[in-house]
Parts: sequence; structure tokens; C-alpha cells
Amino acid sequence: MKHVPAGRAFADRARPLPGIAVLAASLSAAYSIPAQAQTLDQQYEYYLAGKCQNMGFARDASSALLPGQAGPNLFAFCTGPPLTAGPTESSSSGGGAGAGEGRGEGAEEDAALRRRREKMRHDGNDEPTADATDVDLGSFGATSAFASFDYLRERQKTTVYEAGRVSDSLDGTFGIDHRFALAGLAGLAFKYHHQRGDIDSGGVFDVNGGGVWAYGSWWPRERLFVDFAAGIDLYRLGTQRIVSRQTTILLPAGHSTFYDPGPRLASSNTHSHLRSAELATGYDFSFASLSVGPRGALTFKHTALDAFAETGNTPMTLAFNGQSDTSLRSLLGMQASKAFTPRGFVVLPQLNVDWVHEYKDDQRFISARFAEDLRPDPSILRFLNQAPDRDWFVVRASTSAVFPHGVSTFMALETMAGHTYIDRYRASIGVRAEL
Repeated sequence: MKHVPAGRAFADRARPLPGIAVLAASLSAAYSIPAQAQTLDQQYEYYLAGKCQNMGFARDASSALLPGQAGPNLFAFCTGPPLTAGPTESSSSGGGAGAGEGRGEGAEEDAALRRRREKMRHDGNDEPTADATDVDLGSFGATSAFASFDYLRERQKTTVYEAGRVSDSLDGTFGIDHRFALAGLAGLAFKYHHQRGDIDSGGVFDVNGGGVWAYGSWWPRERLFVDFAAGIDLYRLGTQRIVSRQTTILLPAGHSTFYDPGPRLASSNTHSHLRSAELATGYDFSFASLSVGPRGALTFKHTALDAFAETGNTPMTLAFNGQSDTSLRSLLGMQASKAFTPRGFVVLPQLNVDWVHEYKDDQRFISARFAEDLRPDPSILRFLNQAPDRDWFVVRASTSAVFPHGVSTFMALETMAGHTYIDRYRASIGVRAEL
């Protein structure tokens, strides 16, 4: 008999929340970039160079902007003639914020633990198996409650399109489910997520939220299971990023470098809505106390990010349009576990290796305008986010323990391998009790 979903629906597989990383990387960009340039810093430079000559503001005879076109910071920056002391070289810095979902891995270990415990308790004829000869696994009932906690450390390297960042997150999952004889189970889980990080180019970000998940398992035959899960998560995203533009004037006697505008904070808050679903299956080949078997899953995620505008004492604040993103992934791997029966309880070490492939999520254009561009037809910045990696591996080692009267615990460590620009490490602990 088996238990709750294999839990991959409760576990992010290395893609930041779409839209959180829209404030892309620090990048030294040359001047005279066409409007179709593909990074945020290049778009900044194109529109801010030469006192905003490419923004098409209406001006008076002294090159001052006519009233009503821009807020105070953008108006002051763009007013006046372009610098003419000599050739210039400029680069902008719009360091980005990013965050991984850190959705929690506890359900994965809880699922495997409960499946093994049910196998030990029942061998198709409601009789204890040899694995459990010395262990009283008596239960108070078919309804169980569980709690798991996950700590995630994530490091994203700086790329052409997004700034590097490092973050720490803590997730909590609390659920209850009911077993329907030998046919399967169904349950409901609630999640809480908190994440905070630092941006390499300057600034911080935080993500807070949670969601509700429905999940279940079906056991069509012994050692074969089918898991399914679906959920909705809501997040509040806050970002403070440092933006600036460095200009160098080339003179016969040398050069002069200065910031114009200087480093300032651009702050924002918005909300993200995530809808997810998963279908997973696996089969266990048993060799006495050793179980080995293949695992496979499909995961679907659709994220919608609300439109938002930054604030700050700088002309470089932006107002972003709403965004959406869809991910479809497959996971193929193997799981191995071996049961040990010290006196009075069962210990279950377990190893999982999964190959993850992304099918649908693509590099995409993000659009925004300057927050202080007040015209009915403002200049539009269009730039690319970081292209997602298509393939990587997840390796997870865990240890579970089953105690008398339906109480069990687990702890797990997880890492990624083969991802191009993300390093991720996760630690999980959890407890389950049958009611």
C-alpha cells in the first residue's frame, strides 16, 4: 500500500519566479545602441544618452522640456543640450532582483516514507510483512497530519541579461490526508514561503506568500503508484535595486568620468499568482529490504505578475507592464531505498536522482516605460530576460524513521548539478502522525 504524492509539485526545480528578475543585470554597454537592444542597461543607455534625445520630448529654444511631459527627476535630467566637450562613452547599471520559488521538498520524502510504511504494514492481505516483524506499526486510523520545513540557499550567477544574486528562503508545509483502504488517498496542504536576497550590483529583495494544494495518490497494483497534485500560490514581491549611469568624456588631455545620474535606490512592490499541477508515477522493485525503481513526472506552472511602478529619487525608475510565463517540465529518474529495523522502529535511507527537462519556458521580451514619462505615448523599453536552462539534474539523499503508533519523521539534503547559472542547496525536516 502506498501514500501521498511524490511531492515534486511541492518542489521548485530551479527557475526563478517569472517576473521577479525583470530588473536585469549590471552590464557595461556601449553608447549608440539601437532601440531594439536586448538588455535593460542598453535600453537605459539608448534613451538617456544625450539628455534623452531619443525619447522625443518637446523642447523650447533652450532645450528645456516643455511642462507636463515628465516627473521632476526625469524633467531635470533631460533638460538642457547634450554634452559637447568631446566624445563620450557611457554605461548604465540597472541591477536586477531575482528569487527562486523555494517551494519545499518535504512532501517528496513524506510520500516515499508513507508508501514504504504501508507496504510494511500490509502485504496485500492485511498482514504484517517480514520487514516489520519486530516493529509494532499499529495505527490510530487512516487519517494523518504532517508538517515539513525547508531551508533553501540559492546562488544565481551574473549573466548578460540578469544580475547575480544570492538568497535564503524558508518554507513551511502543513497538511492532512485520508487513506481509502488499499485504493489510494486524498489530502489538502497549506504552504508558507519567505525569501530574502542580495543583488550583486546593489540592492535587496524579499518574497512572502503561500498557497493551498490538493493532492492524492492512486495505487492500481502493488508497487505501482500514480500521484497527482494541483495548487494556487500568491506572493508579494518587494525589490530595492541600485541604478546609475556612468559617463566618460574623452578630452585631448585625458578623460573625465562621472555618474549621471548617480547611484540611487529604485523601490517597488507587486504581486505574483502561480497555478501549478503535476502528474507523477513510479514502480518499486523489491529485493527483501531493498527497493529500487524508476520515477517519472510532468509538471505545469503558469505565473502571472501584476503591473507595477518603481519609486525613487532618480530618473531611472520604471513602470513595468504585467507579465505571464508558462513552464512545462518532465522529470525522469531513479529512487533507491533500504529498510533497517533496529529494535522498536524502522530506518529508511533513500537516494533520488532526477533529470529535469524544460519544454515550454522561453527567453522573452519584457516591456516597461520610465515611471516619470507622463506622456500619453511614452517611450517603451523592451529587453530580454535570461533564457532558462533546458536540462539539469537534482540529487537528493534522505533518511526517514517509522516509529510505533503511526509516527514518522524524515530529514533530507538536496543539490543541483549541471545547471548553467544556478546553484541550489536544500535541507528539509518533517514529521507525520496518524490520528
